[in-house]
This record gives sequence, structure tokens and C-alpha cells, in this order.
Amino acid sequence: MIKFFNKIRKELINENQTGRYLKYAVGEIILVMIGILLALQVSNWNNNRELKKEELKVLKSLLKEFNENLNNFDRAYKFHLNRKKGIETMLASNLRELSLDSLRSLNRSIGTNYTFNPFQGIYNSVINSGKIELISNDSLKLKIARFQDLLNDYREEETNVMSFTQRNLYPFQIDNSKINFSIAHNIDKSSKIEQMEYKQEMIQLIESDKYENLVVYIYSYMRDIFTEGPALQEEMGSIINLLQSEIENHEN
Repeated sequence: MIKFFNKIRKELINENQTGRYLKYAVGEIILVMIGILLALQVSNWNNNRELKKEELKVLKSLLKEFNENLNNFDRAYKFHLNRKKGIETMLASNLRELSLDSLRSLNRSIGTNYTFNPFQGIYNSVINSGKIELISNDSLKLKIARFQDLLNDYREEETNVMSFTQRNLYPFQIDNSKINFSIAHNIDKSSKIEQMEYKQEMIQLIESDKYENLVVYIYSYMRDIFTEGPALQEEMGSIINLLQSEIENHEN
């Protein structure tokens, strides 16, 4: 092709057709420029296509992780609701009217800690690698960037409850409980008298002023969980919906 153009130029020069040569030269330059622009356009199109493929991959990975985390959060939050209900039941009920099994369940629900521990491998990779910039939806990008702060606020409230329980309730239970281990772990095989004694010991522990004060403090600490929790849950749902919408847009 280059030899062909060179031949034409030589013929025009030899024939002393300067005007036609100049026109031809300009035309050739224009053709070259068009070729370059087309090549750049194709290159840009290929690059954009690769970026879109990478964005789709990021979106799908984030969607999977956020779905798993929302399910895990729902389980953790349900536990906190049950704990709250247990404390309210303990404070409002005549404990002597409750069965031994109910008392044991109540005591476990009040004293057991549970925290939301999300998977964040994909999230951290997207943030730290800068791949968040691949996300073309600015609203979604902003929500993902801000999500960690919302998560940290919620987990801080859970940590406060857990720390208070471990520092205060557990030592009190250990120091003031005289429950026979063999009876506690073999209730069905223990005698009626042993069960009655076990129940009475539990009631004395739970009805003590110190125990009640500690439980009230735990209940107070948990209020922030029920403030931050719904906001976090709603934000995860919103991010999931946006991720699903973006994935559909990419695949259609």
C-alpha cells in the first residue's frame, strides 16, 4: 500500500502536476489521520469493553458478599432482639412462676454475647486496590465508600455491650453462683428435689439487686444497637438493590 502511494506521488511530480500532487498529498494526510482516529476509536472501544467486563466482575463479587453479610446480620440482629425480650421478661415476670427450662433459657439469652462479623475480603480488595473507581454509578460508588463508617458505628455498639457483659456480668455470676455442675448439665437425670434447689439458686441470683442492675445497664447499652442496626440493615439492602440493577444494565 505504501509503495502504491509512493508511485502515485512520483508520477505526479515527474509529470509536473504540482497542483494535483498537493491535493493528493493533503488527501493522503487526511486518510492517514482518519485511519489513526479509527484505530484510536477501536482501541478506546476495546479498553472500555474490558473496563465494563471488569466492572461487572466487581459488581457480582460485591453482590455475593453483601448478600451473605445481610443474612449474617439478620441472624445477629435477631439474637439482640431475643436478648432484649429476655431482659424485659426477666424484669416483668414473677420468676417463681416460670419453669426451670424457661429460667435457664432466660439466663442464657441475657448473658450470651453475639456479634456481627461480616466477610469483607472483596470489599476491602475493591477499596484498597482502587477498583471502586470502575463502578460507573456514582450513587452506588458513594454508598460503598461510606459503608465502612456505618458498619464501624454499629459494631462499636455491639462491642460496648459485649465488653460490659464480660467485665461485669460474668464475674458476678461466677462469684455468686453455687450451681452444681453435674445437676446443671444433667437436668433430666436429676431428682425433683435437686431441680427445685437448682431453680431456687437461679432465682436468688437473678433477683439480687446487683444482677438486676447489671442487666438494666446491658439493656441501656443495647439501645444504641437498635438505633444503628436498622440503619445498617437498610443501607445493605439499598446497596444490594443498586448492585442488582447495575448488573442487569450491564448484561442487557
